Amino acid sequence: MKKLAFNNDWLYTPSFKESYIKEGLKDAVSVRLPHTNIELPYHYFDETMYQFISSYQKTWTQKVDKKKVYYLHFEAAMNTATVYVNGKELLTHFGGYTPFTVDITSVIKDGENTVFVKLDSTERKDVPPFGFVIDYLTYGGIYREVQLIEANPTRVSDVFVQTSGKSLVLETTKTGSTELVATFNVLKDKEVVYLFKETLKEEVTTLSKEVELELWDIDNPVMYQLEVLNENEVMFRTTFANRTIEFRTDGFYLNNKHIKLRGLNRHQSFPHVGYAMPKRPQQKDADIMKFDLGCNIVRSSHYPPSRHFLDRCDEIGLLVFNELPGWQHIGDDAWKERAKNSVREMVLRDRNHPSVIIWGVRINESPDDDTFYEATNKIARELDPTRQTGGVRNFKGSHFFEDVYTYNDFVHRGDNVGLEKPKAVSKKDVPYLITEYNGHMYPTKPFDDEIHRINQLKRHINVQNQSYKDPNISGAIGWCMFDYNTHKDFGSGDKICYHGVLDMYRQPKYASYAYSSQKDSAPFLEVASNLQIGDFEASEVKEVIVLTNCDEVKFYINEDFINTFKPSKDYENLPHPPVIIDDFIGRLIHENEPFSENDATHIKNILLHIMKHGMKLPLRLKLRMGWVLFKNKLTVDQAAKMYEKYVGKWGLESLTYTFEGYVNGECVVTKKAGPTKHNHLDVSVEDTVLVETDTYDVTKINIKHLDEHNRVLQYSNEIMTLNIEGPVELIGPKQRVLRGGTTSFYVKTIGEKGKAKLTISTERFGNHTLDLQVK
Repeated sequence: MKKLAFNNDWLYTPSFKESYIKEGLKDAVSVRLPHTNIELPYHYFDETMYQFISSYQKTWTQKVDKKKVYYLHFEAAMNTATVYVNGKELLTHFGGYTPFTVDITSVIKDGENTVFVKLDSTERKDVPPFGFVIDYLTYGGIYREVQLIEANPTRVSDVFVQTSGKSLVLETTKTGSTELVATFNVLKDKEVVYLFKETLKEEVTTLSKEVELELWDIDNPVMYQLEVLNENEVMFRTTFANRTIEFRTDGFYLNNKHIKLRGLNRHQSFPHVGYAMPKRPQQKDADIMKFDLGCNIVRSSHYPPSRHFLDRCDEIGLLVFNELPGWQHIGDDAWKERAKNSVREMVLRDRNHPSVIIWGVRINESPDDDTFYEATNKIARELDPTRQTGGVRNFKGSHFFEDVYTYNDFVHRGDNVGLEKPKAVSKKDVPYLITEYNGHMYPTKPFDDEIHRINQLKRHINVQNQSYKDPNISGAIGWCMFDYNTHKDFGSGDKICYHGVLDMYRQPKYASYAYSSQKDSAPFLEVASNLQIGDFEASEVKEVIVLTNCDEVKFYINEDFINTFKPSKDYENLPHPPVIIDDFIGRLIHENEPFSENDATHIKNILLHIMKHGMKLPLRLKLRMGWVLFKNKLTVDQAAKMYEKYVGKWGLESLTYTFEGYVNGECVVTKKAGPTKHNHLDVSVEDTVLVETDTYDVTKINIKHLDEHNRVLQYSNEIMTLNIEGPVELIGPKQRVLRGGTTSFYVKTIGEKGKAKLTISTERFGNHTLDLQVK
């Protein structure tokens, strides 16, 4: 079998006429896949801009082998695609999130051939997820890759790989009526570790073998490859792994080891181009989730993700909740049939991915529909008996046909319980998983005031702490990884939902630290404050939250040691509770003022109480303050000056707060904060070498306005102009403005090799240049 990348040299026009099918496109532009049907502004745009019917056309020359069969395989096209080859209509696929294959054997010819795609990107009410409102945009275009496949008529077309201990079960599907001798190679790191031959006579043959395979888990994701050959020609190839998974009433088990699930939901969208991104950015999102945010699970809300994303999850050990397309609405019978077909396409595509641990077979937050959901569960279980099913709902006591009760719990409002009790929601003693929390309950922009950003962080900590506390909760998957564009009915009026712990360009907000601090891979310490007192009510910093996986934090103000702080007992259920710093005085009064030990302690406690609660002192503190003032012959004005000196820190020539993280008695990380005189623009590129393979490559450039301590200046909105020379082009506009002190932009290759130069120009900071190479 031969697979030819079919992503370059397409023609595109944002319209459709019947005459295009036979006469070809007029006034078309050349595009490469993945492709969006229109580039969008960052925000404040009309979401109907991408909702139109467009046309794609590709002409290629083919030497046809009459003994072969030919297919076009589309990984996804949004939303309804009608495919024509050489003027003949072959197939219409409904739904924009799952793959489809078109048999072109009967129409392909020697020489020049043309494929034409009529792509309807409107929100058709007969196709999921449409029919009512949805809280995300679906964009348009052939936004995933396409392949041309040449194969033998009789071949192995699919193998479902199932493992358990030493048992390797291959459910093999043969296409064609004649028997076939097949060689099965199991490889690890490209080396064959096991092989056998079988004569396949039936359409489906189940082969059981005993094989020694290493286990796949989140810390050591050992992957294997399966190749099926006939006379040295590869007919089928897939990756797989050896692991067991099970949701039980007392949590989730991977290889019979209990793991508390901690994660975030992910949309697959990017600024300007929507869904149309190739391999590298898809993989980067998985890396961010696993390595930056320290999550062990991601929910692919609310549709199956790119295969590149799932491949990377397999490789790095990131678990996946994979879900059919939909959002709250259930349509008519035809609509339901298309939803059921999406379940079928999702399971068949993704069932060999070890990272996928559960199938979402219920339309997100939809009402009960017993017949429909009995059917979706049946499809998933018949196609894959190795995984449990879940169905995401947002109300209690829902009719339950799945294996795991998956629930969006939005009970938390900042000052109440983090999560509800599982049995109070499910009304049953069943496996239980939280699939959303927070999000729309407290939208937070990266440029919101600091208190708002801190409160978002606290809400995520509170819910995760409750999840870890309750042994009957398998885990909690927060809403959501990053901000995303949405319809007019949702968001903040600018077509953005600011629900993420990252912004749309994947830059962190304080809330991201709730997750990053829980990882064990490397020392982590972030301070959830820039310690600018004017950002707080009454110019009073009452506490500072330090998110860390360290054993303790030593706190200094300028050169003065204040105290050593341990993880907070208020969050003791977390693997790594935050450190709460609520003492900004330490022993400074004891060491710098002529008071007795007891009087210095009393004065300190009174000042800290005023800092946290204001001037309304309880009677015991009023009496104590009066006695201390009288005893030491202090006036009220002198006491106020002491507050300014030790709490407000006003009038100091410089003020630096230092936080040292210690592990096993050794300082492993240091962070500083406080007012600074100097600042700078930091420009970095994620990947300096881009590689043209099956299609274009993409990398991201990050720009941050930082102070002397390399902390982001959240209220900066500096303007910059971007200029590019060489074989790359910019995605989005040339002029950018910082939002929350940061911005990013993507560049992509254009099919040529060589060196590229990027220049970022600002009036204040001059020019910054970056060099890229395209191979």
